[in-house]
Amino acid sequence: MRALLLVLALGGRALAQHRPIGPPPVAPGLITPWVTSTCSIEPRWFDTLRDGPIDYCRKHLRFSAGTIDCVAFTDEVCWAVNQLTGEWTQLRTPGRETLFPCPERPVPPVCPRLR
Repeated sequence: MRALLLVLALGGRALAQHRPIGPPPVAPGLITPWVTSTCSIEPRWFDTLRDGPIDYCRKHLRFSAGTIDCVAFTDEVCWAVNQLTGEWTQLRTPGRETLFPCPERPVPPVCPRLR
């Protein structure tokens, strides 16, 4: 138990050392208080009743295996921190769209209308 508390205390101290001491001075309208941190590329998931979530969908209602009708989407996902409040949020930016032949199984859902 003591070892666990020691590890948690040291880990917390290491994290605290990497945080900025205070927010930089912000003039209204000149700088945004949000700073982007870690970013990654993630697939967009689509739910199916039969097969659960899958990472692609089909463009048309009629499904035909082997036709170039399936689409996989990737998004850039970044974490951003507000320097004034310390609040974290996740930002998603639509990325690539890859069109490919639909496999036989699982039958993908129809792609939602993307605005």
